[in-house]
Amino acid sequence: MLIGVVPFFAAFIYALGYSFGVMGVLNNGFTTRFWESVFASGEFLKSFGYSAAIALVSLVLSIGGALWVTLKFRRELDKKFLSFMMYLPLAIPGVVAGFFMIQLFSKAGFFARIAFQLGLIEKTAQFPDLVNDSLAFGIIVAFITMLIPFFTLLFLNVYKNERIEELSILAHALGANANQVTRRVFLPIILKKTGVLIALYFIFLLGAYEVPLILGQESPQMLSVLIIRETRQFDLSKISEGYVVAVMYTLVVSITVILLFLPKRKKAIYES
Repeated sequence: MLIGVVPFFAAFIYALGYSFGVMGVLNNGFTTRFWESVFASGEFLKSFGYSAAIALVSLVLSIGGALWVTLKFRRELDKKFLSFMMYLPLAIPGVVAGFFMIQLFSKAGFFARIAFQLGLIEKTAQFPDLVNDSLAFGIIVAFITMLIPFFTLLFLNVYKNERIEELSILAHALGANANQVTRRVFLPIILKKTGVLIALYFIFLLGAYEVPLILGQESPQMLSVLIIRETRQFDLSKISEGYVVAVMYTLVVSITVILLFLPKRKKAIYES
């Protein structure tokens, strides 16, 4: 409680007070004009929708890739070298991954130079925008690169702990084919056991900062980048609007976490 909840709650109260003009530089008292300004601009809703779309696409592709790797190569990943190469991206920080994507996909990057050498483009400026682009290609690829190894490791542990191998053999013995085993044994068990963690990772991606800062565009920006931009700008009269965005994001995340864990708590109480 002291390490986690108290600092979080204190920071939230400070941000809430700042957003209503009760605290902070150049604020003279309670006002709702900062909230009205944020909702009138529509920047929060645009940024939230943009962030949610990027997080959802990245998460779906990462989970799909990890499920496929787990299903097809689970035995090969028991070998030390292959497992080391598979999980190596887990040790790469987000900042490094962001700069790595720039080196690969920018107009002066590796793939642009390859395309130029192959005669696919006449100059590197003709290479498509794959970083700092509106479709967030670079952000999504960076997220996928970091998430697939994590979810593969998670799914492999669930596969072993839940004895899915034995259940699959039993299903085959009862007449199920490979597709039925995958759809009715493998996927339901894996996704049910990891559902909460997947939802929490969606929240994590929603608030990611380093990768969107390096690979994102100027507008719209992902939520964390928008919040930092608003709270660190030179116009002190606009800082309160940044705290408004921070408060709204915190409320959305908090409500989501409560909805995720409250059913489990009620179930545990009923069972006891």
